[in-house]
Amino acid sequence: RVRVDRTETIRCIKSCRLNDVNCVLDPIHTVSYTVISLPTFREFNTPEEIIFLRAMSPAHATIQSDIVFDITEGNVRNSFDIIKRFERGMTVGVVRQVKPIVGPLHVVLKLAMNYVIRGVVSHRNLVNVHIYVSEYWF
Repeated sequence: RVRVDRTETIRCIKSCRLNDVNCVLDPIHTVSYTVISLPTFREFNTPEEIIFLRAMSPAHATIQSDIVFDITEGNVRNSFDIIKRFERGMTVGVVRQVKPIVGPLHVVLKLAMNYVIRGVVSHRNLVNVHIYVSEYWF
């Protein structure tokens, strides 16, 4: 299923066919694609929060899971990091730009939200963020 919402995010949600064991055993639950644009920061003093990943607990969960956020690809010159925060009872992964990036540049930042129960990933949501950095500061 494809859903386009107001943030222009395209989200594909896994829907396994009956008796498709490989599909059921694959921990990937959703894959999302989104686009953001950033200016070239001329004065960069503190990390800039650019992406917020809201994590929802799965509806079928009987055991509380820990949510681990990770940048898996595209972190050019370690310019980004991701921290976990709790807001209004929800776990949020906050992607921050921690170093200046000079544009023009296009990078695909690949993020993972891993739901971990007793040390094992029960399911995973992947987010692919196309980041366009302008050559301009505005």
